[in-house]
Amino acid sequence: MASKKLGVLNRAKRYFTPGQRLLLYKSQVRPHMEYCSHLWAGAPAYQLGPLDSVQRRAVRIVDDPILTSDIEPLSLRRDVASLCVLYRLYNGLCSEELFEMVPTATFYHRTARHRQGIHAHTLQPKWSRTVRYQRNFLPRTIRLWNELPAEVFPQDYSMGSFKRGVNRFLKGRQRACDAPGVAGVHRLR
Repeated sequence: MASKKLGVLNRAKRYFTPGQRLLLYKSQVRPHMEYCSHLWAGAPAYQLGPLDSVQRRAVRIVDDPILTSDIEPLSLRRDVASLCVLYRLYNGLCSEELFEMVPTATFYHRTARHRQGIHAHTLQPKWSRTVRYQRNFLPRTIRLWNELPAEVFPQDYSMGSFKRGVNRFLKGRQRACDAPGVAGVHRLR
């Protein structure tokens, strides 16, 4: 569906300015690629690749490097959406059945050096030996959650400040991974 809508935008692009084309992409095409993205964000790369190719086509259609430099990668948007859903679940803003699925925060005594980076909201994921289960929403998002720094978590529930902090952290990590010469930076995919 997103590809079809992008095709329509491509055929009508001469009637719109680059800014209008970008707005149409963000409002009419991208939502189709992000619907329930937290559930399928852990899909294999070959299944997520077509979505990334639609976004690359959109960048070519907008045809303005200044405007398109601010388009966030879909993988970043999926990770932020997943973490925001887990934040709501963690704080109990969901049904009782969903809240019971989230593991409780584990208290770790910081007696070892490797425990120094652990924040108070660290969750213990369920162990699994299959990659398929590890790519599901909860295990995958809990791994991301545990990598977040403590500064990301606000004192009181505030989705806006949590989302800004997560976005800032993940963008910084992404820039570090994209920088030439940086090796050994942990990536989930």
